[in-house]
Amino acid sequence: MVRIAVCDDSEFMRSETKKRILNYSVKKDLDYSLDEYDVGEKLVNSGEKYDLIFMDYEFENKGANGLDIAKKIREYDKNSTIVFASSYPSIVFDTFEVGTFRFLTKPIDIDKFNDVMDAFVKTLEEDSVLKIRLDGENHFFKESTISYVEGMGKNCILHFCDGREKMECRETLGAIEARLSSKKFYRCYKSYLINLAQVDSYNHEEVTMSTGEKLLISRLKYKEFNNIYADYLVKAGV
Repeated sequence: MVRIAVCDDSEFMRSETKKRILNYSVKKDLDYSLDEYDVGEKLVNSGEKYDLIFMDYEFENKGANGLDIAKKIREYDKNSTIVFASSYPSIVFDTFEVGTFRFLTKPIDIDKFNDVMDAFVKTLEEDSVLKIRLDGENHFFKESTISYVEGMGKNCILHFCDGREKMECRETLGAIEARLSSKKFYRCYKSYLINLAQVDSYNHEEVTMSTGEKLLISRLKYKEFNNIYADYLVKAGV
């Protein structure tokens, strides 16, 4: 499921954006959840992390402008896709410094809005997204947000590096491993599948992830892991 936030001080604009997202989701069969905020500080204080954020620029003295809010969001969430919507196209270049995905000028053209949604969905597909079916709903996770996957018998637990809560799914670790990129993930132990990009350090006994968690590494796999990780760093240009 794609998590979306709409942050705009105009109730009309929030309503219009929600309608367009709904219409798009019906046509494209997109599962999503949506939260709305009338001021940027409420979005930041929520501490929630979203896949896609539609952000107003000017909140008319109701709080900080959208650019300042986006900077605060980037302090705790570098992965969210931010789309600015504003009546002031002159600020478009200022929004680049917070990694803005797209910029929409109000009033928002429906075709341009759909183009933005198409581009966003394409990034999900290109960024090697893991799809999990749970309780009748599809959940989508970018590989870059997964720290490691822990095997628990017939189930497994997804652990994330972006602060979100871990998630248990009814699939084996082997089934998940088969759908993740073999160039980015490595089974360092029988019950741990780690994201190489999230490795902070390691020794002969354990791997320390960027989150600070320490995971066992099989002694029989240490030499192989050492070579694979070194090769990963070279190809990643680290």
